[in-house]
Amino acid sequence: MELAGIWDCQNRRCNARSARIRIHPGELQAVSAVEFCVIQKGKQMLKEVALTTLASIAKSTKARDWKMVNGGTVQFWTCLNFSYKLRNVETTTTICNELVNMCVSKGTQFSANSLLPIRSANPSQIEEALIGVHDQSMARLASMGQNGKQLQLLIIILPDQSGSYGKIKRICDTELGIVSQCCKPANLTRLSKQYFENVALKINVKVGGRNNVLSDAIQRRIPLVSDLQTIIFGADVTHRQPGEDSGPSIVAVVAFVDWPKITKYRGLVSAQHHREEIIQDLYRTTVDPQRGVIHRGMIR
Repeated sequence: MELAGIWDCQNRRCNARSARIRIHPGELQAVSAVEFCVIQKGKQMLKEVALTTLASIAKSTKARDWKMVNGGTVQFWTCLNFSYKLRNVETTTTICNELVNMCVSKGTQFSANSLLPIRSANPSQIEEALIGVHDQSMARLASMGQNGKQLQLLIIILPDQSGSYGKIKRICDTELGIVSQCCKPANLTRLSKQYFENVALKINVKVGGRNNVLSDAIQRRIPLVSDLQTIIFGADVTHRQPGEDSGPSIVAVVAFVDWPKITKYRGLVSAQHHREEIIQDLYRTTVDPQRGVIHRGMIR
């Protein structure tokens, strides 16, 4: 969660050198508001910001016994390492065990044993390695009688040299349909508890869990939204930089799918004509001679 300024929970004051405040989930516990200050033209100004989350700022940063609101489930997972610095099997196993234990301690249901052995791969053969893990995991699940199931999480230790993240995500998300969690090797070598906590939060959301909930949503106190079954959409169009005369504009539409808690969202992305501001494929219908009216588009 981010607000303006940097909140110092230990000294109950704000350091306004930065434009945002970063509140670690371990500092959240149930209050309705928090005071923080910003610097504007050399003068301090106190403001109150309502935090209507189920949990909020704790009185002490030493308390780290927080849990997710709802834990997701990871039964089938494995780890693929592209880092030369972490080639030692014992090291990568330790890292995975620490991460799994952290996820479990925060509320995620996580199998202690990986579906496939934790392995290392050549960073120059990323696509081949990812496809290999996908194919082997499908074969392994079939041999276990788990037909129709697939790998639920692939933990990926990125190469030592940057630049591969986009390629890995593209292959996992758009070609193989694998949920992945990428980790930089430099962050893993320290075995930092806070780093594993942050990664555990990301994993929990990716596997269907819920990290926080608005208390007003649970208590049905959000005006209009809580009164009747409601869905809220968000939409935006992103254009190419000025001067680029070609290339599509990108449209994104999101909406929450878990009324009344309104914390889980689904999104769709589409391309349309260059610098077209009106969303073209939001909703449309076509008529099929046999099937009749067919509803199409991003909202249907």
